[in-house]
Amino acid sequence: MLKNVYDVAVIGAGPAGCKTAELAAKAGLKVLLLEEHEEIGRPVQCTGIDSHRILPLSGLGKEIVMNVVHKARFCVKNSFLELDSPKPVYVIDRHKLDKGIAKLAAKQGADMITGSRFIGFERANPLTIKTSTGVYKAKMIVGADGPNSTVAKRANIELPKDYVIGYQETVNDDFSENIVELWFGKNITPDFFAWVVPENKDWARVGIASKTKPVEYFRNFMKSRFGIDYRKKDVLGGVIRYGIIKTSVADNVLLVGDAACHVKPYSGGGIIYGLIAARYAAQACTLAVNSNRFDKGFLFEAYDRKWKKELLPGIRRGLVLHKLIHAMPDWMLALSLNVSKLFKPSLSKLDMDLLFNQ
Repeated sequence: MLKNVYDVAVIGAGPAGCKTAELAAKAGLKVLLLEEHEEIGRPVQCTGIDSHRILPLSGLGKEIVMNVVHKARFCVKNSFLELDSPKPVYVIDRHKLDKGIAKLAAKQGADMITGSRFIGFERANPLTIKTSTGVYKAKMIVGADGPNSTVAKRANIELPKDYVIGYQETVNDDFSENIVELWFGKNITPDFFAWVVPENKDWARVGIASKTKPVEYFRNFMKSRFGIDYRKKDVLGGVIRYGIIKTSVADNVLLVGDAACHVKPYSGGGIIYGLIAARYAAQACTLAVNSNRFDKGFLFEAYDRKWKKELLPGIRRGLVLHKLIHAMPDWMLALSLNVSKLFKPSLSKLDMDLLFNQ
């Protein structure tokens, strides 16, 4: 019977879930990785722009890189600030990223089932996990199932309430391959910002996020930035949840990645934070299985406290920055950009993924 019981069932095969599965399997645990979609990495649900850290954290090479940028242009009305990055910033292929880490997990011995939607679980010894493809047994669950985590709901883990809805299209135009554009202002979107991330000189990922009417704000931005007629492909959208989760654990359960709000509040990006937290998640799973301790108190000390020590300072400060930026009227934002030009050398040294963790 024990042959049919997994040590860990990871729900969700995004970067954080796949990396947790890989590292837990590498530590000798019997791991099951469940993904609701038929293909890992599809549909793409992320803009995919990250610092140089993405390569060592993912364990992958430059095969996941579509473009390299070295500049960011911040725009408010007619004011702008252009910053150089001392290190490369990668525009990545999210499909290759997710699939690549999943292959690493499989190489370490993790079992993988796609097209398997998590429904819920029953507390028993071991847990009974119900999915659209059948019932599985595991000692613990890792919820890596995104910002609207079903695992969190079934485990009664409360998620932060703040969120925006992102909408993005890949647009055809003439682009500078080396520059990312970030557009702020109440006329652009009152809650977040718009972005233009070049894949190459002909195509860029253009998107916007807002609490309400993201498509309407997107259309208005596109009209002002590109005109009425343009070619597009790869339309995507989704929820970006941000904030501070009270706890990311329950008995036999822990959350990682977007499910645990491992997200930068000032940008909405979560890949780097999720991959960092995945290390702690795998370590906690290994400790729990080897100690036969799956209670909330044990997982809090083994996981919650540890990832928060590294990531929570940045999340807290990122929330302050987010609230400050979006509380400012446009004229004050424009003035701030102009004043910031005096500090360009210092600002250019900031790490876009770990802005407050240096």
